[in-house]
Amino acid sequence: MPTKRKADGPLGASSKAYRQGKLFSFFRQQPQEKPNLDAAASAIDPTKNATTVSALVKSLPLATKAVKTAIPLQATQSQTEQDTVDPTATSNSGVIAKLQHGDCIQVYWPDDQEYYAAKIVKQEAGSARFFIKYDDGQEEWIDLASATFRISDAANATKPNKKKRGHIQESDDEEEENGFVMSDSEDEGSVYQDEKQANGDNDDDDDDQWLVSDEENDEKRASVRPKKLKVVAHKTPARSSFEASSFQSIQKALKPSTAALTPKQITPVATQSSNKKSTPGSILAHSNSSSFQSPTISSHNNIGKTCAATLSTGAPPMYQREVVNPPGSHVHNHLTFLQYAHRRDAQNRPTSHPEYDPRTLKVDKIELEKHCGKLTDGVQQWWDLKAQYFDAVLLFKTGKFYELFHMDADVGVQICGHSYMKGHVAHSGFPEAAYGKFADMMVRAGYKVCRVEQTETPDQLKERKKKHKGKGSPKVVNREVCSILTAGTRTYCVLDRIDDTADASSAGVGPLLAIREVLLDLPSSQDETEVQPVCEYGITLVDAVRGIVTVGQFADDVLRSRMDTLLLTFQPSEIILQGGNDGASQSLRALIHSSQQTSATKFRVEYVLGNETFPRSNAIDPEMRRQLERRGTVHPWDVQETLDEIHRRGYYPRASKKGEVGCSVSRWPTILQAVVEGSAELAISSFGAALFYLQRNLIDMEILSMGHVKAYVPPASSVAHENSARSMGMLAAQEILEDDEVIASSRSLSAPSRRNHESEEMDIDAPFHYNEEDVSNMALDGTTLMNLEILANNADNKQNGSLWSLLNHTKTPHGNRLLRAWLLRPLFRRADIERRTDAVQELVSGSAAVALSEAAAILSKCGDIERLLSRVHSMGVIPGDGAGNDDTSVSVHPNERAVLYETATYTRRMVSDFSSLLNGLREIDRIPEAFAGIEIRSGLLNKIVKRKDQGGSFPDMTDTLDWFYENFDCGKARQGQFEPAKGIDGDFDAACDAIDCILDNLEQYKNGMCAQFLSPASLARSSWKYINIKPDSKDKYLIELPSNVVVPVDFIVKGKRGTGAKQVIKYRSSAVEKLVQELDLAYDVQDQRRAIGMKLIFSKFDSMRNLWAAAGQATALLDALGSLAKASSSPGYCRASILDCPRGSTSSISVVQGRHPIVEKTLKTGEFVPNDVTLGTNSKRILLLSGVNMGGKSTCLRQTCLLAIMAQIGCFVPAESFELTPVDRIYTRLGASDRILMGQSTFFVELAETAAALRGATRRSLVIMDELGRGTSTFDGTAIASATVKHLVDRTKCISLFATHYHSLLDEWQCHPNVMLGHMECVVESENVTTRRDSADKSTITFLYTLGEGIFPKSFGINVARLAGLPSDVISNAARISSEFEREMKEGATANVLTGAKACEIKARFLEAMNEDDDWESKLVHLLEEVH
Repeated sequence: MPTKRKADGPLGASSKAYRQGKLFSFFRQQPQEKPNLDAAASAIDPTKNATTVSALVKSLPLATKAVKTAIPLQATQSQTEQDTVDPTATSNSGVIAKLQHGDCIQVYWPDDQEYYAAKIVKQEAGSARFFIKYDDGQEEWIDLASATFRISDAANATKPNKKKRGHIQESDDEEEENGFVMSDSEDEGSVYQDEKQANGDNDDDDDDQWLVSDEENDEKRASVRPKKLKVVAHKTPARSSFEASSFQSIQKALKPSTAALTPKQITPVATQSSNKKSTPGSILAHSNSSSFQSPTISSHNNIGKTCAATLSTGAPPMYQREVVNPPGSHVHNHLTFLQYAHRRDAQNRPTSHPEYDPRTLKVDKIELEKHCGKLTDGVQQWWDLKAQYFDAVLLFKTGKFYELFHMDADVGVQICGHSYMKGHVAHSGFPEAAYGKFADMMVRAGYKVCRVEQTETPDQLKERKKKHKGKGSPKVVNREVCSILTAGTRTYCVLDRIDDTADASSAGVGPLLAIREVLLDLPSSQDETEVQPVCEYGITLVDAVRGIVTVGQFADDVLRSRMDTLLLTFQPSEIILQGGNDGASQSLRALIHSSQQTSATKFRVEYVLGNETFPRSNAIDPEMRRQLERRGTVHPWDVQETLDEIHRRGYYPRASKKGEVGCSVSRWPTILQAVVEGSAELAISSFGAALFYLQRNLIDMEILSMGHVKAYVPPASSVAHENSARSMGMLAAQEILEDDEVIASSRSLSAPSRRNHESEEMDIDAPFHYNEEDVSNMALDGTTLMNLEILANNADNKQNGSLWSLLNHTKTPHGNRLLRAWLLRPLFRRADIERRTDAVQELVSGSAAVALSEAAAILSKCGDIERLLSRVHSMGVIPGDGAGNDDTSVSVHPNERAVLYETATYTRRMVSDFSSLLNGLREIDRIPEAFAGIEIRSGLLNKIVKRKDQGGSFPDMTDTLDWFYENFDCGKARQGQFEPAKGIDGDFDAACDAIDCILDNLEQYKNGMCAQFLSPASLARSSWKYINIKPDSKDKYLIELPSNVVVPVDFIVKGKRGTGAKQVIKYRSSAVEKLVQELDLAYDVQDQRRAIGMKLIFSKFDSMRNLWAAAGQATALLDALGSLAKASSSPGYCRASILDCPRGSTSSISVVQGRHPIVEKTLKTGEFVPNDVTLGTNSKRILLLSGVNMGGKSTCLRQTCLLAIMAQIGCFVPAESFELTPVDRIYTRLGASDRILMGQSTFFVELAETAAALRGATRRSLVIMDELGRGTSTFDGTAIASATVKHLVDRTKCISLFATHYHSLLDEWQCHPNVMLGHMECVVESENVTTRRDSADKSTITFLYTLGEGIFPKSFGINVARLAGLPSDVISNAARISSEFEREMKEGATANVLTGAKACEIKARFLEAMNEDDDWESKLVHLLEEVH
């Protein structure tokens, strides 16, 4: 057994330390932090702390700035004593209040034990949060009220100009970005040109030119007759370049106040020519061929299986050149190295090797050239990428089209309905505009989609050629993998969405799940009440759409019930398992395979090996390649390598400036910090695998920079809570109210404080003791969720007919998710249940119900706030954003260099998302108005619908939203005409100032020349005219003057207009030429910063994400409560009475005229027969239920559980009255099914579920069992059922409903004081017809479906056989044999059978004998003999 040790983390426990007791779960203790919502509700004042133009320009980072190493500041003792501000002091508010923009301070970093100099850039209004910039260039927000700092002696050496230019505070992520630049440059793409018309200077083999270089026109496709391809160069007008020194002359020639502009590298963006139309060829659907195999959704190598389909059935047909070949007869169908039997990965391992990597491929170039001839550079580029991404469909960008070749073209034809192009190489394609549609089709079919973009233009290629002379000169434009789409890693960015509306395409997308498993070899537990663990899991869930990461670690039993529950709860779209000999166990694989067969939404399975190779980056810049790659052998599941990689990439703020790998994690998200400090190695291991996968798919920074990490706590585990106490999410999960204040805060998404995290030390070696006071939620495991049909029905796994379909009336996606979370984890504490139910009851009727109907209309318009916030975050990511450790940490992404042609479409989508979010938040801001003037009695409801000035916690967003509406014109932005307002972007403002200054100097130059150098001066002054003054004009600012005006000798004639006396001459002077050069430079900077300005708006909006998230949580709460109110308003529903259950007392449940909520909806009004169930109040805790088959026993059992769940989520229940003590866990043993893939028979599954109930149930649990023991012999089944009842009666002492057909069991327990006998009533009309050959009981049974007292004498199974349609002779024989068995049982050794009735008689006689004064011993001996 592994060694136990103490965990230092606030929530953690060592993954190697396993304690006996309830199954281990890493997260089991709730943090004690209780911040409030005040910070979230206080909107940032956009009119304060605006800086001057010069200050904005000076504060902007230069593209060429050097990164300096921060030098720790050494202070003298006296200085430290005088100036250091201790956060624990009570008189520091005055010192902090005096700080202002420009002050210099020194901040103490505990992990370095050093002070670092910084300068205050701005302050958040009304708080102690300051945005500071360190000497090494790093910027961050810091709460000085909780940090140790000292005021520098050099403070306030120079004060900034107080002139205000903006209306919003600057964010910490305003740095330069290579964004979507609307460029006039144009890349013509690829041309499919007839060789006879092409130049003959191409020395590549003609037969191999199925892929051509990027300098070819992409418009002419071979669709009529076979054409051979040739490279044809097209010249693209180069965009003007500029250098920093270009603006230095402006400082001399123009006004002294002209600001220097910083040159930026312009992102290469191509625009589609308006006068040409391109099509990828006809889209004709081919009939399915035997060469195609539909991909299995769980397969991680569908591509390889598709390309080898025909090879497995014999030699494929030989391909033909210059014609359209049928499926299965292309070049790739003849390549041996693609066949599964001969295939090898990049490490030369065959497919039979346990460490075989299906993502890579070893290409046999000799065989390839045998079929295709000499490979061109373009072909070689494709095969190099395919060798690294063999399991993905490559969408290879050539010009304006995505091309699919070889086996990828097969997928395009089969899945997307493409048609093959002519040639021996399989080839299809589609335009860039259709990427979202076809990528979605492939992903939904189970494929990976790898998007390969051109990351340089032909002009940039020419410049690169000049630097590489000789044989190594590049011949094709550079291409890089920009994204890999899979089912679990789709972020639905502006490229891969089908429509421009909010979330239609992303509905129902599940998360990515990474699982690390370790099998346990532990001795059997001596305590029979404990669940025996057999394995331990570390899990990481990544919700790519919302940017949420969830981690957890827990042990599991033989049925893998917790893992099964997790799969049902989250319904992942993709699962990552460890491959190889030491990977996932066969039991886990079988469980996942079984879930695939039963899940309504299919998912794919990916195997990640212990030793992996990371794809090489094609980035031209070596530094970019270094940051994008993971060199050498990668160990995704290794704990230390995972931590080092997180530090290296800087996803989270670093805690030390010394820069060592493996430094402190004190500023990481709290949950992740607890996992690391608590040594939850399996959780970290799974996180590492997920990180590896996200990095391969190039979305790691986009997701992890959100900093949103949550904890997963499995149901029925030791007590724990998800750590969302620092956000309004805690209120959404549990609505904990203390001292009339909602425990919520917008700080949860901010960077963690640098304070040392102090927490109570936990001894995980100590034995586990169940404590009811620590339980906050009812536990529902996967078996219960399925048996009770909570989320989906058992017929077709659809939502119809489930409890979820009954309760879900939400109007928003985020409200939908919250209500689902409530249903999966009902409340347990009475105060929490009453608090939520009070809110629901107030919304059911009265003025609040009227206001809710108005609010529902508002909610239906707000969209999915959580997902839109995640999108805006990704759209606003600019260099230096997120972790803030590396100015280029985001700009290295290949997407920033991609040459795109549909930028106008992508811009419209971005603006549409942002506009939808703004409009949604504007609608949300109206919710308090709907409830204005209404007296709200519920504390919870009051908090979420009233603003702070009205005693609530609803965030005030009005002023902040107004600023964004004023400074972001959505209409202009959709048309690509967005222009940042003053104060948003300092570089843009500087460029605008420079342009104004240059134009002013041009006007001054005109006045000076007319006054001193031109004659006649009056004619020159009246006729001087500048022409070509538009920013995109050529020959800008030529001077037009009449021919009779005398000009200086430096005036150069550029043209003439007119004749004779009316002739006008166009001049260009050296002074104007110099100014025009500077003007062009300024226009270039303005154009670039105009594109980045939109991202700056998004980034500024994202910096206030906490405010918007708080509003989203408030609306989710109101939406979920409104949905419960809608369900509770159904006729015949009542509010449940929640009773206390002090220690030593008995749990109870009392239902009067209760109805099954789902079955009732399927029947006409009044058809459902209600029932009464009362247990626990009269010491009878267990109901032994008998009755005829199909009499309603299972319905009664399920109904009781469903009513308890509904009551504990705060909903009304279908009954006349309902009372219960809160239930901590529900266990169900219903139905019959096996797990053949896991080697578990029906009877084994039945007993394993029973064992889970007997070991896990407490006195506060609710257990239902239906026909336990039927999977074995009658004697064994009866014995097991009897022993189970005894355990529930004597040891567990919980509320139980036990349905059985074992009448001897009923006889045995009929006199027990804690057992109640009941049966489902019916009317039997006997029509017995008995002959020698037919003794069938022709009784007619009328089901009453009412619960009565006592034992029902017969089950009437023959009647069910008749209803099921068994042959009459079978029914007759069965009835005869049944009668004989029954007669033998009655006539047999009845006297020797100790029935329950006889036991009661013997007990009475025994007591009577004991009370006799004379001869009691002889009577007792006689009695014992009679018994034996």
